[in-house]
Amino acid sequence: MDPMFVDRLFDADGFFAASGCVIVKDQRKIKVGKLSVTIYGQPRSIYVKRYNAFSLRYKLLSSFTQSGAFRALQGAAILRAGQIPTVAPLAAVEHRRAGVLSKSFFITHEIDGGKTADAYWRDDLVRVSGRDGFKARRTFLAKLAALFDFLHGQEIYHNDLKDANILVGGGASETALQLFLLDLEGVKRYRRLSLARKVKNLVQLNRTFGRYLRAAEKLYFLKNYLGGGFAARQVRRHWIDSVVHESQRWDRLKARIVARVNEPD
Repeated sequence: MDPMFVDRLFDADGFFAASGCVIVKDQRKIKVGKLSVTIYGQPRSIYVKRYNAFSLRYKLLSSFTQSGAFRALQGAAILRAGQIPTVAPLAAVEHRRAGVLSKSFFITHEIDGGKTADAYWRDDLVRVSGRDGFKARRTFLAKLAALFDFLHGQEIYHNDLKDANILVGGGASETALQLFLLDLEGVKRYRRLSLARKVKNLVQLNRTFGRYLRAAEKLYFLKNYLGGGFAARQVRRHWIDSVVHESQRWDRLKARIVARVNEPD
């Protein structure tokens, strides 16, 4: 790797202060910035994600756990081994003192022209009318379902598989499009992926991307995900009921949390 770029990794926080850096997200646990850097004389657009040691308990336990950056690097390796597209890692950096983690950084290349699944659906698919629009939306839903099926078929689980963590890119035509997974620190491969985890992934997608879909489009996605199993009424009904029930349960939980936060002192 370019020695000059490696030198910058010793003070990775400097990326956020660099000219032209756009802060994409700034929260208690993470901070994400996008900027252009020079590597071997060529400009490269990158994303820098900083994982903060946000509590004393987290810091104490960090001596026995991997940092967020190294978990993301491991998640990227799992997906790449499974031939599932994801962002290309550039570096993973962590800061520890006497084994205690203070922060870590996961740095990746940008995917040219990438859009999150929800933005792609709203901006590029919903606006296309007539038969062409219908066909384009069905093609995308089939591709999205194939990604979930392929992921689960390899016993791989992503713990936050919402629409904002699925990036659409790779080409202008429908056939050239690829779906890339983001937020990789929660990616794991199991000996056998449980039904509950598979349902949870569908619930995560339903509660986010599902807001933009008609009932028939949701069924089309499920038909492509289940394959031949969709024809069996009992199997189809079980999956629909499970996803709907869990989605409603999480919606009620979120509503209670929001109500509690908004309660007057």
